[in-house]
Amino acid sequence: MNLPNSIVSDKSLKSILILGVITVIGTSLITQIMLQTGENVREYSVDLSDQVPGSDNYFNSLAVYPNGLPPYISSGGVYSPEITIFNIGFKIAGILFIFIGIEAFLRTASSLNSDDKKEHNFNTLSLACSIISGILVFSITFFPFDKKLMPHVIIAMLIFIFISIWIYSFMMARKKLDTEIMFKGRSINEIRHKIALFGFFSFLFMCFFVSLNMHSIGAIGEWGLMLTSQLQTLSFIPNLNKKIN
Repeated sequence: MNLPNSIVSDKSLKSILILGVITVIGTSLITQIMLQTGENVREYSVDLSDQVPGSDNYFNSLAVYPNGLPPYISSGGVYSPEITIFNIGFKIAGILFIFIGIEAFLRTASSLNSDDKKEHNFNTLSLACSIISGILVFSITFFPFDKKLMPHVIIAMLIFIFISIWIYSFMMARKKLDTEIMFKGRSINEIRHKIALFGFFSFLFMCFFVSLNMHSIGAIGEWGLMLTSQLQTLSFIPNLNKKIN
């Protein structure tokens, strides 16, 4: 069965890419601002250690936040009214990310030479990771950080892992195709390579500081990884601009 080259036009895909990025970043920023500037219970100590299985003091301590919830993106999905924005925003973002992954897969597959087995494998891996990531982003809204801590943490870690793999596999799948694509005088492949390195660094940064119970610093890595995935998404736009122009 022959797959279609694309589902939507270049102009429509460009709009969807931008919409997806705005949805993710906008939802994250708005809910975080509401969390940090809100009053009432937001500044109280939060102890979620009772949701951590076992009795290990170290792991229990990672779920105790004496100064209120740390600035994780997920913390914006705990209190009302920002939880409503969080749930709606990330459900939409999950659906859009799945669509973008399928569209990028189709366009890449139709452009690759049949002999480029390695690139085809990376393209398939990219599709799988984008679909899984989208489903996980959609699903995480059903597991609030404060009420279902462990499922939330597991889903969040899976999102980070699959997005990291997607960033790399998308870059490798498009490497030959986009050799001549430039953005602001720089090779798009070079830009994607730097984005991938920044994403890998952000992931390690987050894991390292969270393990030291320095959540506010570790959250910087989480935000960096989120921004990395959005930059990689936007890196497909120069391909579309070339066709539109």
